[in-house]
Amino acid sequence: MDVLADTLRGIHMRSTVHSRLELSAPWGLRIEARDRPSFYVVSRGSCVLEIQGTRHALAGGDFVFILGGVSYVFKDSARTRPVPVSEIYSQCGSIVRHGGGGAPTTLVCGGFDFDGTALSPFLASLPPFLHVKADGGVTTRWLESTMQFVASELDTRQPGYETVASRLGEVLLVHALRAHVASLPSEQGGWLRALTDPRLGTALQRLHEKPETPWTVEELARAAGMSRSVFAARFKAVVGEGPLTYLTRWRMHRAMQLMNGGTHSTSEVAQAVGYETDSAFVKAFKRHVGETPGAWRRRSRG
Repeated sequence: MDVLADTLRGIHMRSTVHSRLELSAPWGLRIEARDRPSFYVVSRGSCVLEIQGTRHALAGGDFVFILGGVSYVFKDSARTRPVPVSEIYSQCGSIVRHGGGGAPTTLVCGGFDFDGTALSPFLASLPPFLHVKADGGVTTRWLESTMQFVASELDTRQPGYETVASRLGEVLLVHALRAHVASLPSEQGGWLRALTDPRLGTALQRLHEKPETPWTVEELARAAGMSRSVFAARFKAVVGEGPLTYLTRWRMHRAMQLMNGGTHSTSEVAQAVGYETDSAFVKAFKRHVGETPGAWRRRSRG
């Protein structure tokens, strides 16, 4: 099983490519903090990104992911004063032009929406800011090809272009995450790092394939080809929690998916995620979610 794909399905990730900015120097845009994660692709030219007191030089082919919650500025040079991006979005259409007529820069802009992320390991593993440079590696070549498809869809505006561009936005994020993980120091932990670890990745696959199985640390260690003590210590050091704690959280996440998307009874959901009795499931659910399955279901549907 592809653990990342399974997790993305579980949070109903949706992407939107909402505009292409055709900018000419001098230009500067201030984007206020928003809850929604955003991404930007520099498909032509270069620019400067200022975020959280740091300055980043962006070039053609670069990809930027911003998790949200912070304000930031794009501009042609450090000297240019920015204007609120809302001022230029008063124009209509998915292609927006702005600037003083000098050197051109093109930004493709989009965002992501996630549902049901409370207990998912994915969102917690995302970096608040991700900059993937077009350095010619295999992953960035895939990024560049995908970005060209996105730009082409926005240009041609053929029937269905919004759907195609949105799906490509999801592909962009997956490729960017691959590049991000590949750039991490070998000693750095995190859920994304665990996915690329041959042994921990195998254990995670087992947990995601059959969360209802009454797994023990010993069984997971055997699947990973490690001793029990080494596996337990390695899993906690990289993922940030023990394997059985991770399993319980994932079971609760799956339970919320089942209750939100169907007519399963509490007993059916409990059995589907590995609990022999309703009372054990209700107790675990309340401990992790803060309310009973019935209360959560009513609130979610309401």
